[in-house]
Amino acid sequence: MPKVKICGITNIEDGIFCSHAGADALGFIFWRKTPRHISPRAAKNIIDNLDPFICKVGVFVNEDRKRVWDIASFLNLDVLQFHGKESPSYCNHFRSKFNVIKTFFPGKGYLSSLSSYKVSAYLFDIKWKEKKKGEKTLAKKFLKEIKGIKEKRIILSGGLNPSNVVYFIKRVKPYAVDVARGVEALPGKKDKELVKLFIKRAKAFDTE
Repeated sequence: MPKVKICGITNIEDGIFCSHAGADALGFIFWRKTPRHISPRAAKNIIDNLDPFICKVGVFVNEDRKRVWDIASFLNLDVLQFHGKESPSYCNHFRSKFNVIKTFFPGKGYLSSLSSYKVSAYLFDIKWKEKKKGEKTLAKKFLKEIKGIKEKRIILSGGLNPSNVVYFIKRVKPYAVDVARGVEALPGKKDKELVKLFIKRAKAFDTE
């Protein structure tokens, strides 16, 4: 069964609910240009109240390395997820202390860049500008390519929700799935029923 990450946690109610509902990991976004942005101090208040076995993931976009390191150390994060144009050397800088996930956006030439990143997992998502044009989920032609990647754990994102998560799991059999918008009542606020349904459907599928 794939692991489930609920991303864009902005308040303690959602954080505790998602952890109790069966999420394996919670994502805290420190990129200021999103409605799901959270400050380090607010994130600490949530993290300090989570179940001890929940994985805490910090999401950063083209951020200064020192700020990433300071936030990650302050919060005692388990995983750093880089969602911008971070280089292999940038990602390697953090691997001595943290697990690292690098996000890729399928398109021309993306496969050739994967092997340069010595990270814990690859995450595949849709570029924001493509989402605005109506491209809500990963295209079928990319799913087959992604499924063929064997050297790293694969995490699927990009428009996942309770209605389509099983479809994508069946076609890629990923290590994990990552959702934010697909389980929200409004930006930054989770819908409890959607969270429960997403986790239930994702974890009911055997990826072996």
